[in-house]
Amino acid sequence: MGKMKKYISIAIALMMAFSLCINTAVVSADELKDLDKQIKEKKAALKEGKKKEKEMMDDIVDLESTIDQLDGEIENAEADLEVLTDELEKARKKVKKQNRDLSKRLRNMYKNGSVGFLDVLLSSGSFTDFLTNLDMVQRILKNDEDVLEDLKESHELIKKKKKEVEELQAELEEAQATAVAERANIAQQKKELAAANKREADDIGDLEAEREALEAKLAAESANGDISNSGNSKYKGGQFLWPLPASHTVTSEYGWRNCPFHGREFHAAIDIGGASTGSPIVASASGKVIHAGWYGGFGNSVIIDHGGGLTTQYNHCSSVNVSAGQKVKRGQTIAFLGSTGYSTGPHLDYRVYKDGNVVSPWEYL
Repeated sequence: MGKMKKYISIAIALMMAFSLCINTAVVSADELKDLDKQIKEKKAALKEGKKKEKEMMDDIVDLESTIDQLDGEIENAEADLEVLTDELEKARKKVKKQNRDLSKRLRNMYKNGSVGFLDVLLSSGSFTDFLTNLDMVQRILKNDEDVLEDLKESHELIKKKKKEVEELQAELEEAQATAVAERANIAQQKKELAAANKREADDIGDLEAEREALEAKLAAESANGDISNSGNSKYKGGQFLWPLPASHTVTSEYGWRNCPFHGREFHAAIDIGGASTGSPIVASASGKVIHAGWYGGFGNSVIIDHGGGLTTQYNHCSSVNVSAGQKVKRGQTIAFLGSTGYSTGPHLDYRVYKDGNVVSPWEYL
């Protein structure tokens, strides 16, 4: 009876554990779907925001062109006004001089002791001379009056033209002021929109980082499960071989670091960069491949069991060159360098596990 209760308890525990795993997987899948939905919506909003920002920039460029054009027209108007003002002043002086000359002539013609109208008329030798002299006097006066009238008309014409140019200048300045105000308004709106777009982009970055972290976590948990269940044979391979022959440049050490996606985190690997995409990745020691292919945030990944609970993992490969269950030898090409999965550029994320727990690769290299 006691054994039966024990078996029932074990069965219940296993069922609960299985149920918890299923629920966790469902929750994780739902979280990924929700993050994907949020990212999609944010990207659509950012795309529309960028489109509006570009339209505003185009409007600003058009307004600046209009302002420059108006500025040129205003300068032309100012130049015309300067010329017209000068011409108006000259015309005014001519009218004043003609008035002065006419008045002087009339005064002289009527002044005692000088040759005037009566002197000219009375000095006529005959009636014919009288008429001729009279006509001459009248012509002189008429010419003076015509000259004066022409000068006055010229003066008024220039004055009218000057007024028209002044009115045009005022209109141009008003149009320019309106364009400048509109440009400032659109520039402010664009600035606010650009800030909103940046917030959207930051939100997308955060959501993508959150999604990638969740995916990487799920992949890592899965990897740990595979690793912890690896063979229990004794490891006899000696010191590990460097996994990327094309480069020995370590771009990120094992241990705590500032991640561009997740902030401060513990980096359970060494990142090896400095080689081109497609460079061969080799097995650090002989063993059996327990995983070869896509591994969530790790991208294309290869995991090799070397026995004695010792396992190596090669992540972010452009492609793999082995398959699960295959036995490989030390130095054999198992994959090629890439930047798949949760990666910022071509590099090898190299991990070592001992009994399912990550350890520093430097202990074995």
